[in-house]
Amino acid sequence: MRSWRIVSLVPALLLVLSCLPARAQDGGGTAPASTVERFLRLAAEKNYVQMGHVFGTRDGPIIQRDPAAQVQRRMFAIASILENQRFVIRDEQPIPGRIGEAVQLTVQVTQRGHPRDVPFVVVKDGHNRWFVEQVDLEKLTRVD
Repeated sequence: MRSWRIVSLVPALLLVLSCLPARAQDGGGTAPASTVERFLRLAAEKNYVQMGHVFGTRDGPIIQRDPAAQVQRRMFAIASILENQRFVIRDEQPIPGRIGEAVQLTVQVTQRGHPRDVPFVVVKDGHNRWFVEQVDLEKLTRVD
């Protein structure tokens, strides 16, 4: 009788699991622009853990490499600097010496009514996932 109960719960469990968001460990994005957009939306939501799944290197997300508390502190700092009213992903260009594995996207970030162009470097890992590798935060912190 017990085995019947377990077997009858399996479809319900599979249905619940299929409704959950993709596993955080998968991280990264499928294209450079969508990866940057996801990273900026997670920053706006203050979802520092998920940001750590999108920020990384060609070796994968930093959340898998560094202690979670350290990653959350870093992502908090980045998200604080990236706070904005709006952003627009402008253009994408290959990086000499890294063609096929990394690109730079220019994102116009508007803060307090002032738009500024911020370069983002996005890199591809061995599983064709893209990660934000670098954000030129100085473009937002420099006083002109």
